[in-house]
Amino acid sequence: MDRLIRMLLRVTRLDAGSAHFRKQKIYAADLAREACADQRQVRRFVRRVALNWCRTAIPLGLGISIVVVWGLCAVLRAVSPAYFSGMQMFGVSIPGLLAGAVIGLTTVILAARSPAKRASRVSPLTAVSGNAGSTYAVRRTAHVRFFPVEAALGIHHAAGSRKNFLLMSGSFAFSIILFLSFSPALDFMEHGIKPLRPSAPDLTISSVDNTCSVPRELADELREDPAVKRVYGRSSAYAVPARAGQEEFQIDLNSYEENQFRWAEDSVAEGSIEDAEKGGGVMAVTMDAARDFSPGEEIAIDFPSGTETVTVSGVLNGSAFNVSPGSTVLICSEELFEKLTGETEYTVIDLQFEQGVTDRDVERIRGLAGETFTVTDNREANSEVRGAYYSFALFLYGFLAVIVLISVFYIINSISMSVSARIRQYGAMRAIGMSGSQLVHMVAAEAFSYVAGGMAAGCAAGLLLNWKIYDLLVTSRWGDPWKVPVEALGVILAVMVLSAIAAVAGPARRIREMSVVDTIGSM
Repeated sequence: MDRLIRMLLRVTRLDAGSAHFRKQKIYAADLAREACADQRQVRRFVRRVALNWCRTAIPLGLGISIVVVWGLCAVLRAVSPAYFSGMQMFGVSIPGLLAGAVIGLTTVILAARSPAKRASRVSPLTAVSGNAGSTYAVRRTAHVRFFPVEAALGIHHAAGSRKNFLLMSGSFAFSIILFLSFSPALDFMEHGIKPLRPSAPDLTISSVDNTCSVPRELADELREDPAVKRVYGRSSAYAVPARAGQEEFQIDLNSYEENQFRWAEDSVAEGSIEDAEKGGGVMAVTMDAARDFSPGEEIAIDFPSGTETVTVSGVLNGSAFNVSPGSTVLICSEELFEKLTGETEYTVIDLQFEQGVTDRDVERIRGLAGETFTVTDNREANSEVRGAYYSFALFLYGFLAVIVLISVFYIINSISMSVSARIRQYGAMRAIGMSGSQLVHMVAAEAFSYVAGGMAAGCAAGLLLNWKIYDLLVTSRWGDPWKVPVEALGVILAVMVLSAIAAVAGPARRIREMSVVDTIGSM
């Protein structure tokens, strides 16, 4: 018997990478049963066939993974040298390779258990008769009232085994859940890394004592410099006593000009920014705020010149500058700031440079600012954070891409295996008059039944987890309300549908090309 097993292993080894590997394995198992092998020997044979596939797949997978890791290391060193310049580019992780090999072997061994048990239960008489395929007891007939016969049969095949349907649909659902659960990290990344925002300055000129002492004439002069792309200033009044109703607190009042108001439009959580831009109210920043505000709320602010009352026009969940934790920040127009405080100068002037700016240009601008103010060059820091952003984005989008690829390969492989397992049934149906197109429609109905079940379960659980994770990562920190992730949902559902279409294409071609006699007689 061992000699027969070794012979069959040599036969199957020749075509281990073929699309008909599963069919050959079943055929070899049937031969073993015809040779009166006992159940233990058949189980061992099936496991050996599965492990034989690993002889090629695992080394190939480890080799590809090494090349991919080297490529990623090169990309990280290029986009973020400040953090990854010391990373070894062509290193090989022995523990990582061993872990990958162990996971691959474990997965194959676990996957072979069920086929091994099924093959060992096939009697020699059944094996000789050629009816050792996967069949299920018919508990009810297919419902043809709402669907054509071929579509109803496909749905009936999908639901014929409850366990198989749950496993297939659950696998598709798990991919959707992973994708939707991981997508809030993209929003967290966008909020957390400010230097990539449109308002990120390349150079900052600020008052030494945080007073309104930087002249507006300096901003006008800088706008005329050919190396400067954009200039925007901000006036600030810190720790000003205020009250709303019976509650007393302190606020930081800041002015925005037209550029900063335009950038802030994407950060509006409630209310309208237009009223604040026209001087009719203030915008409250909720990020790390000591208290929450709502549109229409009135705030009395005690300035040295007297008490002024302002109305909250809206709420922002972000700002063009860093907000200290626990601060209560209000944003208003330059005209309203001057009316409330009497100050006409800036506290901070931010600059953005044109492409190709040189150090000589920066030194010239430093000379214009003089020694009276603090000048901070943010170019290097911005470059480093951009590199960190791209590195983080590479990880996040790479992980999402892996989820998508796993979904595509699994759907295509699963549908192909399902068709191979029923190939004799399709041959019998063709023998009694069913056309090739009808068989293709039946296969498509079966595939989309699995996908539809996975979509329903995956969307239900995935959206719930997406909301919870978004709340923990984004809403609790920046106040952004959760919205249905239409883009992420559309991407993963489109991948599912397109994968199902691609999965049906291969079996459809095989069904059309096979004759009735070959289909019935194939193993």
